[in-house]
Amino acid sequence: MKNLLLIAAAAAILAPFASQAESNFVTTTGSTSPAASAKLDFKIVVPKVLFLQVGTGSSMTDNTTVDMVTFTVPANGIGNGTAVAGTGGNLSGGAVTVRVLGNTGNVVLTNATSGQLSNGVSGNPTVPWTDITVTADVLATTTTGYTNAAIAHPPFNNGATGGASATPTTLTASGGLVRREGSWTFAYANTSVMPAGTYGDTVANNGRVTYTATAP
Repeated sequence: MKNLLLIAAAAAILAPFASQAESNFVTTTGSTSPAASAKLDFKIVVPKVLFLQVGTGSSMTDNTTVDMVTFTVPANGIGNGTAVAGTGGNLSGGAVTVRVLGNTGNVVLTNATSGQLSNGVSGNPTVPWTDITVTADVLATTTTGYTNAAIAHPPFNNGATGGASATPTTLTASGGLVRREGSWTFAYANTSVMPAGTYGDTVANNGRVTYTATAP
């Protein structure tokens, strides 16, 4: 019992010293200069991050705005094959910002639709997503830290029930990082004579595209 008490007392005395950083006590005699050293270790933990912006937003922040791109076909040009430029989008003229940042390697971009664009009238034809064309380009102004270059748009799924694009766009990392930005400008090919109505516009009429970025 006495031995146990002595061990406990010693542990209590030494405990404060055990929790301290390394130390070094030296002593010398004569003309020798004393030198003591102590080490300290450092660690930096960087979390995995992935940021995707298509339309309104700013780098590395959440934004719930969903931009609308509208194509209004001229009455005297329905289905004549002359492309119709869009309006809306955060860059106007049917154009949107595209910005991607990831720090875990290559980033894969894809999109998904829920079906072809409908006007909600049973029996009416629908507008295939292949009639929505996309031009990839640079932004007018570069954001610090990003490479401003055209980003290939992953093709839309043209199936009757939609789905993910069959050919994703891969953004290749440099030094483990992807920091890319650019723009997409949309137009309507206007290749078919369609019944009057508004096609898309709502989720129910398959008017929304969801873009997704994935990384390792």
